[in-house]
Amino acid sequence: MQEPAESTFSILVVDDETDARTILKANLEKVPHVGLRVDTACDGEEALLKLKETSFDLVFLDYRLPPSDGLEILDKIRQHHPKTAVVITTAAGSEQIAVAAMKKGAMDYLTQQDLRQADLGQLLRRVIEIRNLVNQNMELRQVNQMKNEFIANVSHELRTPLTVVIGYANTMKDGGLGPLNEAQQKALTAVVERAEGLMATLNNILRIREVREGTRPVLLKPVDLRALLESQIERAGKEMRRKKLTLTAGLGEASVWVLADEEKLGDVLDNLLSNAAKFSPVSGNLKVEMGMSNGRARLSITDQGPGVPPEIMPHVFERFFAANQGPTREYPGLGLGLPLSKEIVEQHGGRIWLESRGAGSGTTARLELPVCTANAEPSVVEGAEKFRKKRVMIVEDNPDLVEVLMLFLASVSRNVEISTASTGFEALEKLKDSQPNLIILDVMMPGMDGFEVLARLRRLPDSERIPVMVLTGYSDAVKRARDAGAQEVLLKPFEKDVFVKKVLQLLQAP
Repeated sequence: MQEPAESTFSILVVDDETDARTILKANLEKVPHVGLRVDTACDGEEALLKLKETSFDLVFLDYRLPPSDGLEILDKIRQHHPKTAVVITTAAGSEQIAVAAMKKGAMDYLTQQDLRQADLGQLLRRVIEIRNLVNQNMELRQVNQMKNEFIANVSHELRTPLTVVIGYANTMKDGGLGPLNEAQQKALTAVVERAEGLMATLNNILRIREVREGTRPVLLKPVDLRALLESQIERAGKEMRRKKLTLTAGLGEASVWVLADEEKLGDVLDNLLSNAAKFSPVSGNLKVEMGMSNGRARLSITDQGPGVPPEIMPHVFERFFAANQGPTREYPGLGLGLPLSKEIVEQHGGRIWLESRGAGSGTTARLELPVCTANAEPSVVEGAEKFRKKRVMIVEDNPDLVEVLMLFLASVSRNVEISTASTGFEALEKLKDSQPNLIILDVMMPGMDGFEVLARLRRLPDSERIPVMVLTGYSDAVKRARDAGAQEVLLKPFEKDVFVKKVLQLLQAP
């Protein structure tokens, strides 16, 4: 990992022994390829004063600082300077002190002997890496907040005048402001249709935000899918008649009940039917079929449209993706309908996908939802439920990395319950009381390393074994971790998308 040459990394060494301060300062200043500024303090009071006067990226803090101890100073540093990383140093190792330091937010705990043998360059690069990750995530959160505020403001600025336009146009079209000739009637009909289309697009943007951000809880109640589908087919009749499409529907005679938000599921069906009609040729055929299999309702909508080329298929559920993009594309739209439908269907515990033999062969949209009884109890979904409640334990001694991982996990689902442990011993103790669905495990930790934790987990009965994803900065540790029983191994540094994908795979595995 290369650091910008112009960046300066500031370090404060706090130790009441002059020799210890001097030696560590000299060793740090010998570290190559990193621009360092190293200062020293002889006690906690001087350290806090220097931190108040200037910012430091890292503090090496001696545990014994008469009349107080390093943990008291650590508390004050974490409280007033949360971006400053702290490494506790001590003459003799103590697991009790190490655990206490990690719980209070220390990045690491090293004895003087460990410190003399440590690769200081690697240690500093690790701190820089974590600091950059934390700062990047803070910036991303700020950008995301700005995006949400922008969407909210734009929605207000556009929806209000659109409502006025649609209201006046409908009033005029219905003769409320005087008689109209045929040309005026046709023009106002076009105005209403285009304005309502723009309003629908705006609503889709807002709905995607609501579903993805979990800004509104969703109440799922028993809904007759067959009756809802018949209603949506009737609503789509105008476009089908305009294009002279022939619809063949095989919906069966019996009701099929699913737990759903009727309005949102209706939006999904409307979008799938609208897409089928939009992409169908004039006088083409549409086929809608519904049935049940293995406790799931299955729905398919098939058109005779242009089909989906294989290279396009992986992207059809991406937001704002539209095939044949460009000024001459045949089919208009922002590419929001399918992404929104996917979010809603997953929120309902189902899945949605497209099938096509390629260009010119038509497309089949398929939808699956779990069935329920007509008198099933309603349930509330908070945000986008990618899966039912899952528990994840992070076993990591670096509090900054723990914060980053928690931010990453928060984007997976609101249904992820997170616990943490800063040592292998603490993790094994917590496992006695509660078993998570996934363990995210660091390799290098004080006291008991990740390999020993893996070894102890392998002794559990098969029915109690927990999937483990190991995080390591050492490429040599990858094979060893897999051999020790880790289901996944991620080499630091890693991208958020890669981490989230692996977590989802492990949590959704049977």
